[in-house]
Amino acid sequence: MSLKVALVGLGHMGKIHFNKLLTIDGVEVSAIADTNTALAGETAHRMGFKLYERWQDTIPLCQAAIIATPTETHHTIGKAFLNAGKHVFMEKPIAVNTAQAQELIDSAAAHNLVFQIGHLERFNPAFSHGRRFVEKPILIESTRTSPFTGRSTDVDVVLDLMIHDLDLLLSLVPDEIGEVHAQGLCFMTDKLDAVNVRIEFSGGCIANLMASRISSRKERMLTIYEEGKSLSIDLLQGKCTSLVKNQTGSVDTSEYAASRLDPVEDELLEFIGSIRDKKTPSITGIDGLKALALATRIKEHIAGKKRVPIIR
Repeated sequence: MSLKVALVGLGHMGKIHFNKLLTIDGVEVSAIADTNTALAGETAHRMGFKLYERWQDTIPLCQAAIIATPTETHHTIGKAFLNAGKHVFMEKPIAVNTAQAQELIDSAAAHNLVFQIGHLERFNPAFSHGRRFVEKPILIESTRTSPFTGRSTDVDVVLDLMIHDLDLLLSLVPDEIGEVHAQGLCFMTDKLDAVNVRIEFSGGCIANLMASRISSRKERMLTIYEEGKSLSIDLLQGKCTSLVKNQTGSVDTSEYAASRLDPVEDELLEFIGSIRDKKTPSITGIDGLKALALATRIKEHIAGKKRVPIIR
């Protein structure tokens, strides 16, 4: 029997999820919802699907839901599906604030449901390859830039782009977070469009992260330095280059290039598999909460407000 999945939100990411769901065996897209009936309706009808303007109407029609709506709606929509006993895949970020995120986590736990967050870079094969060699990072640098597209302007660049690198960072460094220093600017919107952050961990690791959605080019780079070793991961190209100092004092270089790069499909396959096998996905609501808490602290630092607790 096919797993019936509702798709809520048929914007940029929603369309990507829609196309991927149609290719997964044993999955039936049972309903699609979007308030933009003119734009989304054209896409849905072209593919032979009815479009629901009210997402509430799709709840009885599915066993699981993919939620790809604006962040401010995540809590309301996600909680309704979870409380109705539906498994939920939530696009990042998990919610607007940590209180909302915790409510979603609690709802999923109370109903014993799969609740997965769309931090797709963890499924990038170059990252999966490189992280196997990570032992004790000393310095981590990330650069994530994009030209301005006008999408996702309901949130700032920290929640739009940098949230991916915060999730990767927290998955690599298990230590407590110490000092956080950040600065940012608004350029094309009234929210932060470019941000630079320095994060110090209790174990000595330092992370420098930069994210911009007003750049002239698209870049997704993550570099991890350890004693006598470095890993440079090009997330956009799916490549990982390692430099290792050998006993003679010279450097050994090795390169990895992914033969397949489709993290959206991979995260959806894990979501479907977790439901069928009744297991916990690799990226849970707790992971989404931790990344959101760190993002909130960064934003509060830039705003000059009181720090919020970091969840570890």
